[in-house]
Parts: sequence; structure tokens; C-alpha cells
Amino acid sequence: MGRKILGLVIHSGGGKLPLLMSTAELGTDILREVSRSFYLTLRLLPSEFRAPLSLGYLLARMSDTIADAGLVDPGRRRDLLEQFRLIIGNPEQGDLACRFTSSLPGELEGKGLSRGEWDLVLRAGDCFEWLGSIDERCAKEIRTVVGIITEGQRWDLERFSGGEVVRLEDDEELETYAYQVAGSVGEFWTRIGFICSEQFSREQREVLLEWGANYGKGLQLVNILRDIPEDLEKGRCYLPGVEPVNPEELLTQLPRWHERARALLADGLRYTESLVGSRIKVSTGLPALLGLKTLKRLQGASWEELQSGVKISRRVVKGSLLEAYARSSPWLPGSWKGVARKALSED
Repeated sequence: MGRKILGLVIHSGGGKLPLLMSTAELGTDILREVSRSFYLTLRLLPSEFRAPLSLGYLLARMSDTIADAGLVDPGRRRDLLEQFRLIIGNPEQGDLACRFTSSLPGELEGKGLSRGEWDLVLRAGDCFEWLGSIDERCAKEIRTVVGIITEGQRWDLERFSGGEVVRLEDDEELETYAYQVAGSVGEFWTRIGFICSEQFSREQREVLLEWGANYGKGLQLVNILRDIPEDLEKGRCYLPGVEPVNPEELLTQLPRWHERARALLADGLRYTESLVGSRIKVSTGLPALLGLKTLKRLQGASWEELQSGVKISRRVVKGSLLEAYARSSPWLPGSWKGVARKALSED
């Protein structure tokens, strides 16, 4: 007989079997199941960047799965997130990790998870094992960013715990939340970039950290603007204000948030322009192009159109990928800056 610890089977004789799922499979099959769009971005990365960024995403997606398991009592979800945070924050929490990964499927089975989310839950131990085996500098950055994201998710559970629709009070509250769950990812991307390559960017690190944080916040804001009706059904209104929530009033607030999102994404385009290497530029700039195209479709959309769901087509995604390749070519210097100027000039 043996016992499973962090994805390994340990036998009484001291031998150990290989991981139940290799890191290569985690970074391909499972990653593709939980995020088809971000999977494309990560697969475009040079190989040295791909592993830590893929693992960071999988762990953040795991905590998001726990936070969003709507059929689980909110208090229990907060408890599970706290256990997850303790494991991520302390490499010595092996016993807690073992208990957590063993009990998590039972906590979430039949609670409305997608197939990809469920597969990720079953492989939680393998993700923790991967984290324990990765380069220490990268592992430290992964633990930091996932900790910040988990704090944002825990805040979200607590802030929107009432039975009625809860609305954020001011812009600062929204900006803080957007930083925690996405802006911190831009900083993480930057730090991993410089760990993997001293020639990651031609820009100073501090400037790039600021642009990266703004980029992540911009992508999160696009998600919020796209999902307003869906969030309202869940009792959440991320657009701040003191008025009672109603569609007419929310529609009047949208233009200034569209403008804010474009400004933040423009920093993402400046970020992309500063990078060294075509592949890293393509993978970094593609989400900004998709975000801007989504914003263009959101601009002027009626409430009924927002309820139906504003999305960009596969054809637009493919076209954006080709555009990202073209703008990242070494014979088109300054091309990403041009997109940033255009984004800021739009009404």
C-alpha cells in the first residue's frame, strides 16, 4: 500500500513512482481545457518563459475555481481559499498540501465545475509538485503573485456576500481589485521575463513593472465591462457609484470606463514594443489587440446586446494573431506604438 503526496505515490519501501501527470501534460492538455484563449498566448512564448508562466496561470485558475464554485457555501469557499493561500505562501506546508489535495475533489464534486476545472482539481497535487521542482527564483515569484490574486478573490467573496446586488463605492476600490486579480500578473510577467533573460526588454525595469500592472488592469476592466449583466445576476456590480443599480444609469457610466480601459491597454502596447524578440512580442501583445477589438464592439452596445454577450469571432482572433506576428516583425519597428496612439485617439 502507498499514499499519494503532492502527486507522487510513496511506498513503504522508499521507492516512488513517476508523477501521475507530467508537467508537459499539465502545460498543454489541462491548460487548454481551462483557458483556450490564454493557452494560445502561453503556447506562443519561447520555451524558457513558458513553464513558470503556465504554472502560475494554472495555480491562479485553481484558486479561481474554488472562489467561483457557486454551489459551495461562501464561508466554506473562504476556508478553502485560506488553506490554498497557506500552501502557496509556505513551501514547508507539505502535510497541509497533502490533506488539501486529497479532500478538494470531495468538496467540489457535483458543484457545477466545467470539465477542465474538474480535471485541474484532480491534478492539484501535481501542480504543487511542479511548483516544488521549479527554479527557486521563479517559484518565489509564482507564490507571490498567486498570493496576491487569492487575496483579491477572498475580498470578492467577502465584498459581495449579501443577498442583494452590491455595488462598489468608488474608483479606487475597483482599481485595487483589478490590480490584485490581474495587474499583479503584469508585474509577475515582467519579473519572470527578467529572470529568464537579462535582455527581456529595452525599457527600465521599474517602468515596465508599471506598464505591466496597467496592462493587466486593462484586460480585467474589459472583462468587467463585457460581463456586466452576468455579474448583476450574481449580485455583483463592479462599476462604482452611489445610485441604485439599473441598466439606464450603468449605460451612462460606460464611456468613461471604455476610455480608462483603452488607456491601460495602451500601456500594454508600449510594454510589448519594448520587448526583445518576436515571439515574446507576439504572445505579449495579442491579448491587448483582442481587448481593444472587444472594446470596440462594446462601445455603443445596447443593454440587450450586453445581455446576449458581446464576443469577438474566431475569425477576428485569427486575424489578430496574424496582426500580432506582423507588428512583431523586426522590419516593422515602432509598429506597436502606432496601435497605442490609435487606441488613445479613439472616442
